[in-house]
Amino acid sequence: MTRCLIAAGLVLATATVVAQEDGYFPNTKRQGKAVVEYRDAEIHVVAAYVYSQQHHDSRWLLIEAAMSTTRNMTIDRQDIRLVAPGGRSVTLSSQERFAEDAGRLKVLLQNASVTRHNVLSYFNQRRGSERMRLFALNSGPVLTNFVTDVHHVAVGDLFFESPTGRWEAGVYSLIIENDGARAVLPIELQ
Repeated sequence: MTRCLIAAGLVLATATVVAQEDGYFPNTKRQGKAVVEYRDAEIHVVAAYVYSQQHHDSRWLLIEAAMSTTRNMTIDRQDIRLVAPGGRSVTLSSQERFAEDAGRLKVLLQNASVTRHNVLSYFNQRRGSERMRLFALNSGPVLTNFVTDVHHVAVGDLFFESPTGRWEAGVYSLIIENDGARAVLPIELQ
């Protein structure tokens, strides 16, 4: 009898956590096991983390992203962060740190190439897309920000470095916030 009550309590506790998590991520829609879409009156974001969902026992986390906004916005590197289940906030990696670990990142990108997701396919802007260019492995321009509006979609990879050397399983929050607009997307690592 006691075991049944404990089991029932665990089921109820789990259901409560799921309900709280669903409420915490308004305006989001799952588009696949590791693809999530956020849309409100100001901002539209799609994030895919297909490779990193299963392979997060390394230092780096890869999130493919695309976004547009209803007004002209400049999104700076520091406007993008990942919040761990325990509340710890991790900012987007710097290009300098990214370049320092290029060998490990080349392997990650090569392994992830078979799981790439076309995040741009969720948008219908007619004037096209612009690369975010927040990171570069070899050469080429690296920007500290990108511009988006109702006619253009910004698309690119987001890289986060774990402060502990690996990413624990759990539900993280990808937050993009600028000038009153805020998108919060669940990133669930298994």
